[in-house]
Amino acid sequence: MRHGLRAGLRHQGATLNLFSETDLDDLHLGTLDVLERAGVSVEADEAIDVFADGGCRVDRENHIVKIPPEIVAKAISTAPPQFVLAGRDPSNDIVIAQGRVTVCPFTEGVMVNDVETGENRESTRQDLVDNLRVADYLPNYDFNTVSVTARDLPEQTAELHHVETALNNTTKAFMVSITSTTMANAAFEIGVVVAGGEDKLRERPFFTYGYCPVGPMYLTAICSEVTIACGRLGIPACCIAMDMAGANAPISLAGTLIVQNAELLSCLVLNQLVNPGSAFYYGTSTDSFDMRRGTATVGTPELALLQAGTAALARYYNIPSWTAGY
Repeated sequence: MRHGLRAGLRHQGATLNLFSETDLDDLHLGTLDVLERAGVSVEADEAIDVFADGGCRVDRENHIVKIPPEIVAKAISTAPPQFVLAGRDPSNDIVIAQGRVTVCPFTEGVMVNDVETGENRESTRQDLVDNLRVADYLPNYDFNTVSVTARDLPEQTAELHHVETALNNTTKAFMVSITSTTMANAAFEIGVVVAGGEDKLRERPFFTYGYCPVGPMYLTAICSEVTIACGRLGIPACCIAMDMAGANAPISLAGTLIVQNAELLSCLVLNQLVNPGSAFYYGTSTDSFDMRRGTATVGTPELALLQAGTAALARYYNIPSWTAGY
């Protein structure tokens, strides 16, 4: 395995070391046990085929994929420790790597508080334009996102409008949520035209596709399709787990991190089986569950611990991480 699994434990500036080496070893081994013995639920037949061809054990009737440790290790070893997200303006290029902190707006809101009226209302394309331009101007935002959904546009094509809107309103790289192979390919075609060719877009990708598995350990068709598409198209994959401790994940920090880790590593394996060396974000917006109100708590110490734990595991694997900051 590249540099050993402990390569990410080097002190890098003011790194928060939430876990010891032994703790991280235990979390990793616990995850390998889950992936090999329990497996993950995989909805899409194409993804099951990729896993099977890659040496995983599949139960097609029940859509369960069990991943041996050596396949997980190979995927970790081929995932790049850093990659570049290119700005439309080259001065906005950023290197995504361990030890480099970058900041962007969160994504993808469906409501806004109108600054003119104070009304809480559905977000529109104009709201997206405004947010993109503000984030493009502010120097502390290293790259941009489709921060709100344009709910005044047809749902069937909104993602393509999001890409077009971002390309026309920011010179920074950006993340866009993608929900199907069709949308992934169509967004890529738009990018090819803007970049001046497919090779140029692959060499300097200026967007990353964001998507999520569903806890506990369920790779939906959307999740699998976008994971595969990212590998085939050469677009960085931003896989963001969104488990909730006490709901669809264990109440404990370690238990939730293992469930989340199984989801993210299974997506990493799928991505690397399609295209070894494809850029991959180890991402999370995992939170704890408020059992009285039936909502994610957000902004609590528990959330901070879960994000720090995710970053620690990403350092352990030497893969760039994407974490929430509320």
